Amino acid sequence: MEVREFPGPHAGTCQVVVEVAYCGVCGSDLHEYASQAPSMRGAGIFQPVMGHEFTGTILALGKGANGLSVGDPVVVHPGRPCGACYYCKAGATNLCAEQAGTGYREQGAYAERVVVHVKQALHLPDDSWLERAALTEPLGVAIHSLSRGDMNAGETVFIAGGGPIGLLTILAAKHKGAGRIIVSEPAESRRQLALKIGATEAVDPAKVASVQVRELTGGLGCDLAIECVGIAATMDDCLASTRRGGRIVVAGAFEQPYSVNLLNLLLQEHSIAGTFGYASEFQEARDLIVAGAVDVSSLISRVVSLHDLPSVFEQLTGDRNRDHKVLVAPNG
Repeated sequence: MEVREFPGPHAGTCQVVVEVAYCGVCGSDLHEYASQAPSMRGAGIFQPVMGHEFTGTILALGKGANGLSVGDPVVVHPGRPCGACYYCKAGATNLCAEQAGTGYREQGAYAERVVVHVKQALHLPDDSWLERAALTEPLGVAIHSLSRGDMNAGETVFIAGGGPIGLLTILAAKHKGAGRIIVSEPAESRRQLALKIGATEAVDPAKVASVQVRELTGGLGCDLAIECVGIAATMDDCLASTRRGGRIVVAGAFEQPYSVNLLNLLLQEHSIAGTFGYASEFQEARDLIVAGAVDVSSLISRVVSLHDLPSVFEQLTGDRNRDHKVLVAPNG
């Protein structure tokens, strides 16, 4: 990873140029950076510039970019679905195969300026929300995972992993009325933060998380488990922690195959669901943040410059527990 100079972007028809205020460092970016798998960017399928969790200010408007004005603060939805396929028409825009994603197929926001379609830019009330609203995208991911798990008010939710997505899932589950929220996380600092923002209990997986969940629930187990790490050990914990007839949602990015005992799945009548991104949950996340209904500020560990980003990626891939959420401020 290196910083390079490029010509500034120009707004085409129905496009806007956004001067980036804050862009979050996503765990998927770190996975891609550290992965030994063939690079989608190196192969030319994705363009070189990452960054998809961001806010900024409208700098320029292209022809037909209606509804926004220069100077408006916005949070940007990084997805741009085709709008015409089966999934788009069904409201599952996150599953559109023709999606042109900012930070993936189109230039991302690890940059001073970025051009996006006008429909991707959602208003913010004022500039004071630019920092907190940079967590809209990962909060949307957390909300969607609860939707995929059909979480009901009063249920016991087990969250495996206290990284940014796990912590945001705590906030989302608390807002949606979970009766009990149990979090498994090896880092003491993250366990303490989990309790501070709404977890009922935070357990150390070194002491066998599933046993602790069973003890805390009188032997029954949780109604819903959310896997937020992407490794076999935490998926094992989720399966072993969930009551008969309960649900498990896979939100962590697994780089290796995971083997499931289908006989046990049958006998326990578990339901396992995958979750990918968000659909309407992005706007829901924006609304919750700007209404003050969900306070994400305690998750922001530090703000760094664009020139610091290569060293920050080295730090974060070397020690994932070093920070909660790091934001990049490309314009200082």
